Amino acid sequence: MTGVAPRVSVIIPNWNGAGHLPECLTSLEQQRFEGYEVVLVDNGSTDESLSLVERDFPWVRIVRNEANLGFSAAVNAGIRATNSEYVVLLNNDTRAREDWLERLVVAMDGAPEASFAACRMLRYDPPHRIDSAGDRFSLLRGGGVNIGGGEPAEDHEQPAWVFGACAGAALYRRSLFDDIGLFDEDFFLVFEDVDLSLRARVAGHECLYVPEAIVYHKRGASTDVQSVSVASRSFRNFVWVAGKNLPLPLLMLWVVLLGVRAVIELLGMVFAPLLRLLPAGRDGADRAPAPPRWPRRLRPLVFALGEALRTLPAKRREVAALRRLGSVKLLPWLLRPVRPLQSDPDSS
Repeated sequence: MTGVAPRVSVIIPNWNGAGHLPECLTSLEQQRFEGYEVVLVDNGSTDESLSLVERDFPWVRIVRNEANLGFSAAVNAGIRATNSEYVVLLNNDTRAREDWLERLVVAMDGAPEASFAACRMLRYDPPHRIDSAGDRFSLLRGGGVNIGGGEPAEDHEQPAWVFGACAGAALYRRSLFDDIGLFDEDFFLVFEDVDLSLRARVAGHECLYVPEAIVYHKRGASTDVQSVSVASRSFRNFVWVAGKNLPLPLLMLWVVLLGVRAVIELLGMVFAPLLRLLPAGRDGADRAPAPPRWPRRLRPLVFALGEALRTLPAKRREVAALRRLGSVKLLPWLLRPVRPLQSDPDSS
Protein backbone atom coordinates (compact mmCIF):
# COMPACT_ATOMS: atom_id res chain seq x y z
CA MET A 1 0.00 0.00 0.00
CA THR A 2 2.41 2.63 -1.27
CA GLY A 3 2.29 5.37 -3.88
CA VAL A 4 4.07 3.07 -6.36
CA ALA A 5 1.95 1.19 -8.89
CA PRO A 6 1.06 -2.06 -7.14
CA ARG A 7 2.45 -5.42 -8.22
CA VAL A 8 -0.45 -7.16 -6.50
CA SER A 9 -4.17 -6.47 -6.38
CA VAL A 10 -6.04 -8.24 -3.59
CA ILE A 11 -9.68 -8.55 -4.66
CA ILE A 12 -12.36 -9.30 -2.08
CA PRO A 13 -15.90 -10.07 -3.25
CA ASN A 14 -18.48 -8.98 -0.69
CA TRP A 15 -22.19 -9.32 -0.11
CA ASN A 16 -23.52 -8.32 3.30
CA GLY A 17 -20.23 -9.28 4.92
CA ALA A 18 -20.00 -6.54 7.53
CA GLY A 19 -19.59 -9.14 10.27
CA HIS A 20 -16.47 -10.57 8.62
CA LEU A 21 -14.79 -7.58 6.99
CA PRO A 22 -13.08 -5.94 10.01
CA GLU A 23 -10.98 -9.01 10.80
CA CYS A 24 -10.22 -9.71 7.16
CA LEU A 25 -9.17 -6.14 6.30
CA THR A 26 -7.22 -5.69 9.53
CA SER A 27 -5.17 -8.77 8.64
CA LEU A 28 -4.45 -7.25 5.22
CA GLU A 29 -3.46 -3.94 6.77
CA GLN A 30 -0.84 -5.83 8.80
CA GLN A 31 0.80 -7.55 5.81
CA ARG A 32 4.59 -7.26 5.65
CA PHE A 33 4.59 -7.13 1.86
CA GLU A 34 4.61 -3.72 0.20
CA GLY A 35 3.38 -2.77 -3.23
CA TYR A 36 -0.19 -4.05 -3.10
CA GLU A 37 -3.68 -2.64 -3.24
CA VAL A 38 -6.94 -3.97 -1.82
CA VAL A 39 -10.12 -3.78 -3.90
CA LEU A 40 -13.46 -4.62 -2.35
CA VAL A 41 -16.09 -5.52 -4.94
CA ASP A 42 -19.49 -5.11 -3.33
CA ASN A 43 -22.49 -6.98 -4.73
CA GLY A 44 -25.25 -4.61 -3.69
CA SER A 45 -24.93 -5.13 0.07
CA THR A 46 -27.83 -3.93 2.22
CA ASP A 47 -25.93 -4.11 5.51
CA GLU A 48 -23.30 -1.63 6.73
CA SER A 49 -20.45 -3.14 4.71
CA LEU A 50 -19.71 -0.03 2.64
CA SER A 51 -20.06 2.53 5.41
CA LEU A 52 -17.85 0.37 7.65
CA VAL A 53 -15.10 0.14 5.02
CA GLU A 54 -15.26 3.83 4.15
CA ARG A 55 -15.06 4.78 7.84
CA ASP A 56 -12.49 2.30 9.20
CA PHE A 57 -10.50 1.23 6.12
CA PRO A 58 -10.32 4.26 3.81
CA TRP A 59 -7.28 2.80 2.00
CA VAL A 60 -9.50 0.09 0.47
CA ARG A 61 -10.75 0.84 -3.04
CA ILE A 62 -14.41 -0.01 -3.53
CA VAL A 63 -16.02 -1.23 -6.74
CA ARG A 64 -19.81 -1.18 -6.50
CA ASN A 65 -22.25 -3.51 -8.22
CA GLU A 66 -25.87 -2.49 -7.92
CA ALA A 67 -27.08 -6.05 -7.27
CA ASN A 68 -25.77 -9.42 -6.14
CA LEU A 69 -24.18 -10.68 -9.36
CA GLY A 70 -22.44 -13.64 -7.74
CA PHE A 71 -18.82 -14.50 -6.98
CA SER A 72 -17.63 -14.83 -10.58
CA ALA A 73 -18.98 -11.48 -11.75
CA ALA A 74 -17.66 -9.75 -8.64
CA VAL A 75 -14.09 -10.99 -8.96
CA ASN A 76 -14.13 -10.36 -12.72
CA ALA A 77 -15.12 -6.75 -12.03
CA GLY A 78 -12.16 -6.48 -9.69
CA ILE A 79 -9.78 -8.03 -12.22
CA ARG A 80 -10.96 -5.62 -14.92
CA ALA A 81 -10.61 -2.64 -12.56
CA THR A 82 -6.92 -3.39 -11.88
CA ASN A 83 -3.78 -3.83 -13.96
CA SER A 84 -1.27 -5.38 -11.54
CA GLU A 85 1.06 -8.24 -12.42
CA TYR A 86 -0.52 -10.52 -9.81
CA VAL A 87 -4.20 -10.88 -8.92
CA VAL A 88 -5.05 -12.31 -5.51
CA LEU A 89 -8.58 -13.41 -4.63
CA LEU A 90 -9.60 -13.56 -0.99
CA ASN A 91 -12.90 -14.39 0.69
CA ASN A 92 -14.24 -11.83 3.14
CA ASP A 93 -14.61 -14.51 5.87
CA THR A 94 -10.86 -15.05 6.22
CA ARG A 95 -7.92 -13.91 8.30
CA ALA A 96 -4.48 -13.87 6.69
CA ARG A 97 -1.19 -14.26 8.53
CA GLU A 98 1.00 -11.19 8.30
CA ASP A 99 3.49 -12.90 5.95
CA TRP A 100 0.79 -14.48 3.74
CA LEU A 101 1.09 -12.13 0.76
CA GLU A 102 4.87 -11.93 0.97
CA ARG A 103 5.18 -15.73 0.93
CA LEU A 104 2.91 -16.00 -2.09
CA VAL A 105 4.72 -13.40 -4.16
CA VAL A 106 8.23 -14.67 -3.30
CA ALA A 107 7.19 -18.21 -4.21
CA MET A 108 5.70 -17.15 -7.54
CA ASP A 109 8.64 -14.93 -8.38
CA GLY A 110 10.82 -18.02 -7.94
CA ALA A 111 8.60 -20.25 -10.10
CA PRO A 112 8.08 -18.53 -13.47
CA GLU A 113 6.60 -21.76 -14.86
CA ALA A 114 3.64 -21.45 -12.46
CA SER A 115 0.59 -19.50 -13.62
CA PHE A 116 -1.28 -19.55 -10.31
CA ALA A 117 -0.79 -20.53 -6.70
CA ALA A 118 -2.77 -22.17 -3.91
CA CYS A 119 -2.43 -21.20 -0.25
CA ARG A 120 -2.60 -23.40 2.80
CA MET A 121 -6.13 -22.55 3.88
CA LEU A 122 -6.85 -23.64 7.45
CA ARG A 123 -10.21 -23.86 9.15
CA TYR A 124 -10.82 -20.90 11.37
CA ASP A 125 -11.64 -22.80 14.55
CA PRO A 126 -9.03 -24.81 16.46
CA PRO A 127 -7.35 -27.20 15.87
CA HIS A 128 -7.13 -25.40 12.51
CA ARG A 129 -7.28 -28.42 10.24
CA ILE A 130 -6.82 -28.10 6.49
CA ASP A 131 -9.62 -26.34 4.65
CA SER A 132 -7.83 -26.52 1.31
CA ALA A 133 -4.26 -27.30 0.25
CA GLY A 134 -5.19 -26.74 -3.37
CA ASP A 135 -7.99 -28.26 -5.42
CA ARG A 136 -8.29 -31.39 -7.51
CA PHE A 137 -10.79 -32.75 -10.03
CA SER A 138 -11.92 -36.28 -9.16
CA LEU A 139 -13.36 -38.50 -11.89
CA LEU A 140 -14.66 -40.91 -9.26
CA ARG A 141 -16.52 -38.20 -7.34
CA GLY A 142 -17.34 -36.35 -10.52
CA GLY A 143 -16.15 -32.87 -9.56
CA GLY A 144 -13.89 -30.64 -7.55
CA VAL A 145 -12.46 -31.65 -4.19
CA ASN A 146 -10.37 -29.66 -1.71
CA ILE A 147 -7.02 -31.37 -1.30
CA GLY A 148 -6.43 -32.34 2.33
CA GLY A 149 -9.82 -31.15 3.57
CA GLY A 150 -10.20 -31.96 7.28
CA GLU A 151 -6.67 -33.33 7.64
CA PRO A 152 -4.09 -32.05 10.18
CA ALA A 153 -2.33 -28.89 9.06
CA GLU A 154 1.10 -30.47 9.54
CA ASP A 155 0.30 -33.12 6.90
CA HIS A 156 0.57 -30.50 4.15
CA GLU A 157 3.71 -28.54 4.99
CA GLN A 158 5.68 -29.28 1.81
CA PRO A 159 5.57 -27.09 -1.31
CA ALA A 160 4.25 -28.98 -4.32
CA TRP A 161 2.74 -28.81 -7.75
CA VAL A 162 -1.01 -29.24 -7.42
CA PHE A 163 -3.89 -29.57 -9.85
CA GLY A 164 -5.50 -26.22 -9.01
CA ALA A 165 -6.36 -23.60 -6.42
CA CYS A 166 -9.35 -22.73 -4.26
CA ALA A 167 -10.32 -19.17 -5.17
CA GLY A 168 -11.15 -18.40 -1.54
CA ALA A 169 -7.45 -17.51 -1.23
CA ALA A 170 -5.34 -17.81 -4.37
CA LEU A 171 -2.87 -15.88 -6.52
CA TYR A 172 -3.04 -15.68 -10.32
CA ARG A 173 -0.71 -14.16 -12.86
CA ARG A 174 -2.67 -11.72 -14.96
CA SER A 175 -1.20 -13.45 -18.00
CA LEU A 176 -3.25 -16.54 -17.11
CA PHE A 177 -6.50 -14.60 -17.55
CA ASP A 178 -5.16 -13.08 -20.76
CA ASP A 179 -4.71 -16.61 -22.09
CA ILE A 180 -7.77 -18.55 -20.87
CA GLY A 181 -10.24 -15.80 -19.96
CA LEU A 182 -11.86 -14.82 -16.66
CA PHE A 183 -14.22 -16.71 -14.38
CA ASP A 184 -17.42 -17.95 -16.03
CA GLU A 185 -20.08 -15.54 -14.76
CA ASP A 186 -22.90 -17.97 -15.54
CA PHE A 187 -21.76 -20.06 -12.56
CA PHE A 188 -22.76 -17.23 -10.18
CA LEU A 189 -21.45 -19.18 -7.18
CA VAL A 190 -19.98 -22.67 -6.47
CA PHE A 191 -17.37 -24.54 -8.58
CA GLU A 192 -16.37 -21.46 -10.59
CA ASP A 193 -12.81 -21.90 -9.29
CA VAL A 194 -12.78 -25.61 -10.19
CA ASP A 195 -13.92 -24.63 -13.68
CA LEU A 196 -11.06 -22.14 -14.00
CA SER A 197 -8.51 -24.60 -12.58
CA LEU A 198 -9.55 -27.35 -15.01
CA ARG A 199 -9.60 -24.88 -17.91
CA ALA A 200 -6.09 -23.75 -16.93
CA ARG A 201 -4.87 -27.33 -16.56
CA VAL A 202 -6.10 -28.52 -19.97
CA ALA A 203 -4.53 -25.37 -21.45
CA GLY A 204 -1.16 -26.46 -20.03
CA HIS A 205 -0.82 -24.09 -17.07
CA GLU A 206 0.74 -25.09 -13.75
CA CYS A 207 -0.36 -24.40 -10.16
CA LEU A 208 2.04 -24.06 -7.23
CA TYR A 209 1.08 -24.94 -3.65
CA VAL A 210 2.66 -22.53 -1.13
CA PRO A 211 2.18 -23.99 2.38
CA GLU A 212 3.89 -21.05 4.11
CA ALA A 213 1.13 -18.74 2.84
CA ILE A 214 -1.53 -19.34 5.49
CA VAL A 215 -5.09 -18.09 5.65
CA TYR A 216 -7.76 -19.01 8.21
CA HIS A 217 -11.21 -19.54 6.70
CA LYS A 218 -14.65 -19.60 8.31
CA ARG A 219 -15.82 -22.43 6.11
CA GLY A 220 -19.44 -22.09 4.99
CA ALA A 221 -19.96 -18.80 6.79
CA SER A 222 -20.93 -16.92 3.63
CA THR A 223 -22.94 -19.61 1.79
CA ASP A 224 -26.13 -21.47 2.72
CA VAL A 225 -25.06 -24.88 1.45
CA GLN A 226 -28.29 -26.50 2.69
CA SER A 227 -30.65 -24.45 0.51
CA VAL A 228 -32.37 -26.11 -2.44
CA SER A 229 -31.39 -23.24 -4.75
CA VAL A 230 -27.70 -23.59 -3.90
CA ALA A 231 -27.91 -27.38 -4.31
CA SER A 232 -29.53 -27.13 -7.75
CA ARG A 233 -27.08 -24.45 -8.90
CA SER A 234 -24.21 -26.59 -7.63
CA PHE A 235 -25.45 -29.55 -9.67
CA ARG A 236 -25.77 -27.42 -12.82
CA ASN A 237 -22.26 -26.06 -12.32
CA PHE A 238 -20.96 -29.55 -11.55
CA VAL A 239 -22.13 -30.67 -15.02
CA TRP A 240 -20.73 -27.56 -16.68
CA VAL A 241 -17.23 -28.02 -15.23
CA ALA A 242 -16.75 -31.46 -16.74
CA GLY A 243 -18.78 -30.87 -19.89
CA LYS A 244 -16.95 -27.69 -20.84
CA ASN A 245 -13.40 -28.71 -20.19
CA LEU A 246 -12.70 -32.44 -20.32
CA PRO A 247 -11.36 -33.95 -23.54
CA LEU A 248 -13.98 -36.21 -25.13
CA PRO A 249 -12.62 -39.62 -23.98
CA LEU A 250 -12.40 -38.44 -20.35
CA LEU A 251 -15.81 -36.80 -20.62
CA MET A 252 -17.30 -40.12 -21.74
CA LEU A 253 -15.66 -41.86 -18.79
CA TRP A 254 -17.01 -39.14 -16.47
CA VAL A 255 -20.54 -39.71 -17.80
CA VAL A 256 -20.29 -43.47 -17.23
CA LEU A 257 -19.03 -43.06 -13.66
CA LEU A 258 -21.68 -40.44 -12.95
CA GLY A 259 -24.34 -42.82 -14.22
CA VAL A 260 -23.12 -45.60 -11.94
CA ARG A 261 -23.20 -43.28 -8.94
CA ALA A 262 -26.68 -42.06 -9.86
CA VAL A 263 -28.03 -45.63 -10.05
CA ILE A 264 -26.54 -46.49 -6.68
CA GLU A 265 -28.02 -43.40 -5.05
CA LEU A 266 -31.40 -43.99 -6.70
CA LEU A 267 -31.52 -47.56 -5.39
CA GLY A 268 -30.75 -46.22 -1.93
CA MET A 269 -33.61 -43.74 -2.22
CA VAL A 270 -36.04 -46.45 -3.34
CA PHE A 271 -35.15 -49.05 -0.73
CA ALA A 272 -34.68 -46.78 2.30
CA PRO A 273 -38.46 -46.36 2.85
CA LEU A 274 -38.97 -50.12 2.41
CA LEU A 275 -36.42 -50.85 5.10
CA ARG A 276 -38.46 -48.79 7.52
CA LEU A 277 -41.28 -51.31 7.19
CA LEU A 278 -39.12 -53.95 8.86
CA PRO A 279 -39.76 -54.63 12.56
CA ALA A 280 -37.91 -52.47 15.04
CA GLY A 281 -34.89 -53.91 16.78
CA ARG A 282 -34.97 -55.22 20.31
CA ASP A 283 -33.95 -51.81 21.61
CA GLY A 284 -36.97 -50.26 19.87
CA ALA A 285 -34.85 -48.44 17.31
CA ASP A 286 -35.82 -48.40 13.65
CA ARG A 287 -33.72 -50.45 11.25
CA ALA A 288 -33.39 -47.53 8.80
CA PRO A 289 -33.04 -43.77 9.06
CA ALA A 290 -35.88 -41.40 8.30
CA PRO A 291 -36.89 -41.20 4.61
CA PRO A 292 -34.65 -38.84 2.64
CA ARG A 293 -35.85 -35.45 1.54
CA TRP A 294 -34.94 -36.20 -2.06
CA PRO A 295 -38.46 -35.79 -3.58
CA ARG A 296 -38.41 -32.11 -2.57
CA ARG A 297 -34.98 -31.65 -4.13
CA LEU A 298 -35.45 -33.81 -7.23
CA ARG A 299 -37.50 -31.36 -9.31
CA PRO A 300 -35.04 -28.41 -9.08
CA LEU A 301 -32.18 -30.80 -9.81
CA VAL A 302 -33.93 -31.98 -12.97
CA PHE A 303 -34.43 -28.37 -14.07
CA ALA A 304 -30.77 -27.64 -13.26
CA LEU A 305 -29.66 -30.59 -15.39
CA GLY A 306 -31.85 -29.38 -18.25
CA GLU A 307 -30.31 -25.91 -18.09
CA ALA A 308 -26.80 -27.36 -17.99
CA LEU A 309 -27.37 -29.58 -21.03
CA ARG A 310 -29.08 -26.85 -23.07
CA THR A 311 -26.16 -24.46 -22.71
CA LEU A 312 -23.33 -27.00 -22.66
CA PRO A 313 -22.63 -27.25 -26.43
CA ALA A 314 -22.02 -23.51 -26.70
CA LYS A 315 -19.85 -23.47 -23.58
CA ARG A 316 -17.82 -26.41 -24.83
CA ARG A 317 -17.19 -24.67 -28.14
CA GLU A 318 -15.97 -21.55 -26.31
CA VAL A 319 -13.11 -23.41 -24.63
CA ALA A 320 -12.31 -25.91 -27.41
CA ALA A 321 -9.32 -23.94 -28.69
CA LEU A 322 -7.82 -23.82 -25.17
CA ARG A 323 -7.59 -27.61 -24.76
CA ARG A 324 -3.89 -28.21 -25.37
CA LEU A 325 -3.69 -31.34 -23.19
CA GLY A 326 -5.43 -34.46 -24.40
CA SER A 327 -6.76 -37.27 -22.24
CA VAL A 328 -3.41 -39.08 -22.07
CA LYS A 329 -1.62 -36.08 -20.54
CA LEU A 330 -4.52 -34.89 -18.39
CA LEU A 331 -5.45 -38.23 -16.81
CA PRO A 332 -2.27 -38.50 -14.68
CA TRP A 333 -3.15 -35.14 -13.09
CA LEU A 334 -6.63 -36.39 -12.28
CA LEU A 335 -5.21 -39.53 -10.67
CA ARG A 336 -2.26 -37.87 -8.92
CA PRO A 337 -3.09 -34.19 -8.30
CA VAL A 338 -0.10 -33.47 -6.01
CA ARG A 339 3.51 -33.73 -7.27
CA PRO A 340 6.81 -33.03 -5.47
CA LEU A 341 8.18 -29.60 -6.27
CA GLN A 342 11.47 -31.09 -7.45
CA SER A 343 9.70 -33.07 -10.18
CA ASP A 344 8.74 -31.87 -13.63
CA PRO A 345 5.10 -30.78 -13.22
CA ASP A 346 4.31 -32.13 -16.70
CA SER A 347 5.71 -35.60 -15.99
CA SER A 348 3.36 -38.52 -15.47
